[in-house]
Amino acid sequence: MGKKFILLTLSLFLLSSYSKSEETPKNDENRKFIFGLKSSANFSWFKPDSRNLAKGGFKTGISYGIMGDYMFLPNYSLNIEVLVSSLNGKLTYKDDYPIYVKGIDTSKYKGVNYEYNNKYIQIPVSIKFRTKEIGKMKYFAQFGFAPAFIFSAKTRIKGNNLPWPEDEVKKVKANEGAEDQYQFTNFEDDVNFLLLPLIIGGGAEMKLNGNTSLVAGLRFENGFNDILKSNSTTAYSKSIGLTVGVFF
Repeated sequence: MGKKFILLTLSLFLLSSYSKSEETPKNDENRKFIFGLKSSANFSWFKPDSRNLAKGGFKTGISYGIMGDYMFLPNYSLNIEVLVSSLNGKLTYKDDYPIYVKGIDTSKYKGVNYEYNNKYIQIPVSIKFRTKEIGKMKYFAQFGFAPAFIFSAKTRIKGNNLPWPEDEVKKVKANEGAEDQYQFTNFEDDVNFLLLPLIIGGGAEMKLNGNTSLVAGLRFENGFNDILKSNSTTAYSKSIGLTVGVFF
């Protein structure tokens, strides 16, 4: 009888505790880990740092993937993301441009333009600073870096009177070991494997329901290592991203 009474009392206590925990949902302030999904529209360009290169203008791209915050203090977190990112750009070679085409003698051309479409696996790491909740909104700023590892690099080559049909050079591979159909004797178009941009950004989080919140923000990425493997040309990647995501 005594054992049955003890088991019954213990069962009632555990059931009561469970019911109370179910009635009180977890508060965002008490969670250490927050996870979500995000996507962004990128406006990117290449900034040349060589006399023989000129800017080619903006190109658009997208990023998408997962994100997570580790809340080490109530309003401070370590933000880590894993993204597939398109960081594109254009470059124009200003000087006379010697090109050797298989089966055709070397000729020189001026104003040859490269339109790069580069895809990376990107792992941004940043410190995020949040305000306290204002209504249903929290505002944040973040600063960090976003190493990116290239897995696809293609370029479209354009220019006046180039010695090949335009549709043949829309998706020329520009990464190492590509075995391109054309050989360029004075300009190395290969793209470096690693990109190292610094990131700075800000935005807002709006609470929707329970632990779910909508995130929107603006982020600038400032690459500080050369995107090209050439010893004679240097260019840096820059981008601005408009981000939308959801934390769960």
